[in-house]
Formats: sequence, structure tokens, C-alpha cells
Amino acid sequence: MASTAEYQSAETYLQALGKLLRDAPRDMGAELLEDVAQHIEEGRALGRRDEQILGALGAPETVAAPLTAQLTASRERAPLRRKSLVLGAVALILGVLVSIIDGSMADTLGDRIVGNQAPPIQGGYDSIYKFGALQLLIFAIFGLGVSASAFMKGRAALIYSYVIAGCMSILVAGFITSSGIFYIPSMVTAWMFVGIHRGTPGSVHCARRVKRMRTIGGICLLLPVVFLVSGLFSGIEPSVAAYLYLALGLACGIGFLANFRPALWVTCTSGAALLVASVIDQGLLLAGIWLVGTVYFFFGLHGLLWFKRRAAQSR
Repeated sequence: MASTAEYQSAETYLQALGKLLRDAPRDMGAELLEDVAQHIEEGRALGRRDEQILGALGAPETVAAPLTAQLTASRERAPLRRKSLVLGAVALILGVLVSIIDGSMADTLGDRIVGNQAPPIQGGYDSIYKFGALQLLIFAIFGLGVSASAFMKGRAALIYSYVIAGCMSILVAGFITSSGIFYIPSMVTAWMFVGIHRGTPGSVHCARRVKRMRTIGGICLLLPVVFLVSGLFSGIEPSVAAYLYLALGLACGIGFLANFRPALWVTCTSGAALLVASVIDQGLLLAGIWLVGTVYFFFGLHGLLWFKRRAAQSR
């Protein structure tokens, strides 16, 4: 850090301070420069030399430090804010999907809350009312409840995100043998909010976490491909769908490991399509398609939100 002895006059001191504040908002930088200039003029009016005034102020880096630290923290929070809003939208959409599934399952969270209800087409006005109210309740729990984390700040946001993530985990565990798997995406979203509200970790820790997640994600995405290849070699009759999934799984898994951004987009959108398709079709493979869609969607989303672009990594 430079000392005040390096500056021959108050003017050169102010020029150096202005350079340090060039990235600050114009009004904030101008206000600080004006305050420092006024302080210098007041000191001169009292008969003090510039060296004495500047020595009392300290180096320009010291004077600019509070503002530059504030700007740095703001820049770090901005990406987290964007990620939080994305997760908020995801939570709302998942709340809609889960409420649709809950209304069509035989043993669901809604049944446990208000008792078994006849389908609205059979039950008359009362059943229709309860069915609609039940869907709103499920949406409020899994959509609005989780997405509320996106609009909170500070310690309250962290506490709330931990509470909602813990509640979601308990619900999933309690219903894991029936409809609990359909609440897993909302639970994962809640825990992703916890990661956001905990703040930005150090660069070394962050790099290690990203590397670890890339390894885990690559294995999870490629493991079904290994099973499929083993099945084809063991004599299972191949089909077009099997080869299409083989190509998709290889592209997503290898692309995830290599942090290839188009592959991350394909992984995320493929997972989203599977989630929506499982809700629309609701056939015998509903649970399986939902789980596969969950894996693809959230690993792709995690990569898009937290992995740095390859161009940025090479700098």
C-alpha cells in the first residue's frame, strides 16, 4: 500500500483517490472525493500543511477501502441474487407439477392431510371444493413455501432456508415408500437455496466443491449408460429409444464432466422435459421418469448456475 509521502500535493492525492474510485457509482465516488477535498481545505484554513493533512487522512487506498469493499460485496451478491430468482421460479413451477401429481395419486400427502377424497368427477360439489383447496395447499407448501427464500435476505433468509429444507427432507423421508419421490425436486431446490444464502465460499473451497460436484454428476449421468450398454451386450433386443438414450446419456455425462455449456443446457432441458412428460402421461413408468428427469434437470441446472464458463476459467 502506498504512503502519503509519495504524493507531492493534495491535488495528486485526489487524483490517485479518483483513480481508485473510477469503478464506483459516479455519485458515490464524487461524494467521497468532495468530502476529502473539503477536509483538505478546512485543514489549510487552520494553517496546516498538506503533508500533515494527508498524513492524518492516510493513503488513498485506506480512504477508498470502505467503498471499494462495499462494491466488491455487491458484485459478489449480484450473481447469487440472479441464481436465487431462478430457483424461485423453479420452485413455483415444481409446486404446480407436484400439486397435479398429488391430485391423481392414490396415497399422497394430500390424503394424509385431509383424508381420502373421491375424484372431483365423482364426488359432487363438496369433493370438487376440497380437491381444489387441496391443490392450492400442496402448491403453497412446495411452490410458494420454497420460492419464498428467493425474496429474503441476510440471516433471516439463511434460517428460513434451513427450516424449509429440513421440513422438506422430513416430508420426503416420511413418504418415500409412496409419493415421497415426487417431492424430491422441491427438497433439492430448498437445499440449493441454503447454499445460496450461506454466501460465496473462498475460491479454493469453491473450486474443490465444483470439482467434486462435476465428478458426482458425471458418474450419476453416465451410470445408466453403463447399465444400458451392459444390457445390450447381454442380449437385450436393441431399440431406437435405447440408442437415443445412449447418445443422450453419453453427451450429457461427458459434457458435464468437461463443463461443456451446451451439454449442460441439453441436460437441464432434457430433465425438465422428462418431468413435464411424466406429469402429462402418468403411466406405469411415472416414478422412474420423474426420478430420471430430476437427476438430469438438477445436475444441468447446478452446472449452469455454479460452473464457471470455460473461457473465464482459462483467464
